[in-house]
Amino acid sequence: MRVVIHQGFHKTGTRTFQSMLFRNRELLKKRVNILLPRDLKEAGFSARRYAVLPQDRVLQGFRTKLRAALEPFVDQEDNPLLISSEEFAGMIPGRKNVWSYTQTHVLAQVLLEEVRLFAGGKARVTFFYTTRNPSDWIKSVYWQNIQSNRILEDLSDYTQQLKPASDLDAVVSRVEQKVSAQARVARINVSDTDDRFLALTKVLSVINVRSDDLIPVKNANVQPSGAAAYFLELNRSDLSDEEVQIEKRAYLDGLKVHKVR
Repeated sequence: MRVVIHQGFHKTGTRTFQSMLFRNRELLKKRVNILLPRDLKEAGFSARRYAVLPQDRVLQGFRTKLRAALEPFVDQEDNPLLISSEEFAGMIPGRKNVWSYTQTHVLAQVLLEEVRLFAGGKARVTFFYTTRNPSDWIKSVYWQNIQSNRILEDLSDYTQQLKPASDLDAVVSRVEQKVSAQARVARINVSDTDDRFLALTKVLSVINVRSDDLIPVKNANVQPSGAAAYFLELNRSDLSDEEVQIEKRAYLDGLKVHKVR
């Protein structure tokens, strides 16, 4: 059985990647079994929790939840398996006092062990990572985090805090050292291409799945111009946390209405 595990990273086009798979799920169901974040909620929560609290019992919880998520596909070895969840890389840096992907390679080892167990040791596993140039990635993570957190730092100050996490290639290299004896590791830097669907095309080619007839989706999670600066102004204001969140939601909802018009 061919298996691809798209483990991360956050803010590297993963939402578009997964939206494309979900949009075409009916078309793809005879070609490949697919597990997306919505199918992996409990396992994803456990992976994030391990990044915050790296203890053996928490890692065992991730293992248990992952095993349960794989169970529906037992005895379906005729189809390849594609697993995509950036949450399996851990917590997005900048939240819950997590500032790096320190635990990603540990989670990768558990993923490999459970997939091989699930496939009876016959799995040909490829770990696939979407990465991004550090400055692009930091800017996108800042936008993601400032939407839901009361960050008071501007992008320049936040960049200094995120720098240790921004070398995504180093994280991939640690995974490679951990799993290379039993799995292949591949990556693509999405900063180097204008093709939003190249990563998905590459992943499906690894498991010999046709992708030329897929229906495209719109780009996801595009940062509105000036929004981060406005949210920083709100965060630094005298408004309560609840009032700040109300203002942020109203701003984003207004942008959606504008797009519809």
